[in-house]
Amino acid sequence: MSDKLPTQEELLSRLKEVESILMHVQHEVEQLNDAVLQRNTEVDVLSKTLKLLDSRLGVLEEEDEGHDPELERPPHY
Repeated sequence: MSDKLPTQEELLSRLKEVESILMHVQHEVEQLNDAVLQRNTEVDVLSKTLKLLDSRLGVLEEEDEGHDPELERPPHY
């Protein structure tokens, strides 16, 4: 069994391949980071909207508490 050490050119070629892969990985990480930031913005907007709608629903429920639909005449009478 012969354990031949890689030549300088082989090592350089492997290093260039690793650097190329690293550049692609860095690009993918940047894209994923941008996507996460965009989703965080969307979640913040949706969270604020949900709080606003919940507040409005609470107001409507408070207004409706004293209202008894059985005492009201339907509009067709």
